[in-house]
Amino acid sequence: MLFSTATGYALRALAVLPEDGTFSLAKDLSSRLGLPGPYLAKILQGLVQADILESVRGPKGGFRLTRPSHRITVGEVVTALEGPDALEGCIMGFPSCGGDHPCPLHDAWAAVKTQVTSSMTEATIRDLQLMDLRHLKEAEGRASKQG
Repeated sequence: MLFSTATGYALRALAVLPEDGTFSLAKDLSSRLGLPGPYLAKILQGLVQADILESVRGPKGGFRLTRPSHRITVGEVVTALEGPDALEGCIMGFPSCGGDHPCPLHDAWAAVKTQVTSSMTEATIRDLQLMDLRHLKEAEGRASKQG
């Protein structure tokens, strides 16, 4: 896996947050997604610190997006949780990998890095939401055919 489990959980949670600005409790998100509640709550707090989410305590509180989902990129989420240098460095872990002393995977990794970076800056949370809706409809269609 290229990124941490936390980043995957964050993207899944962001994809199911309502677009209408209502707050969602971390425990409800964790239940819906089948994710560990305390761990997800900690991840969501990290996204609050990165100004991707807003949080309010209390019975009518929870988490919500700070701006429309089409204005939050996957790259922002990755940077918030993995750090700004998430894709930097040698894929094989060599400290001196570079143009003068490339590792065997240097050129291939450079091409992959460029593609991944481009995709992450273009893909938004709205794109993930639309994919999630398609997956839900496909699952519902399969369930109705089986039933």
